[in-house]
Amino acid sequence: MPPKQAKPDSRATTLLFKKHKSTILLSLQPHEPLTAVKEKLLEALKSRNMIEINGEPIPSDSALIDFGVPVDRSDLEKGWKLLQTDGGDTSKSTAGKRASSGTVLAAGLDNGHLVAFSFRKPGDVPANDEDDADIDSNDPGWDVVIPTFDDEEE
Repeated sequence: MPPKQAKPDSRATTLLFKKHKSTILLSLQPHEPLTAVKEKLLEALKSRNMIEINGEPIPSDSALIDFGVPVDRSDLEKGWKLLQTDGGDTSKSTAGKRASSGTVLAAGLDNGHLVAFSFRKPGDVPANDEDDADIDSNDPGWDVVIPTFDDEEE
């Protein structure tokens, strides 16, 4: 018998996860750990029988998924930066409440936010803050295609 699901909470946050031309909407709780979000994203991809996105195979382990957030939410052309998903210390959130640093709320993700995702190969080591500082924000690892109206005019 599957575990009993909790009733949906009105405080749920809907995030848009993007890779290439694919967008996956997930409704998440603000206190949900980002590691669990990776698992839900992987579940959503597999439930649609997707095996690859833009020629890149979907991993079987959620630990091989990285999240990225826009450098500037008002100008997505500026690129994406790595969102750190681990860490169990507590930090003060913008709302003044205590939250784990590895949650949706602590990451500053709110309704309608775009989150890029990419896949690492099984042998790859996850990036850290020091390595991330040396990488250009327009890192080609963030394969996100944002539709524009200009495409139709050409």
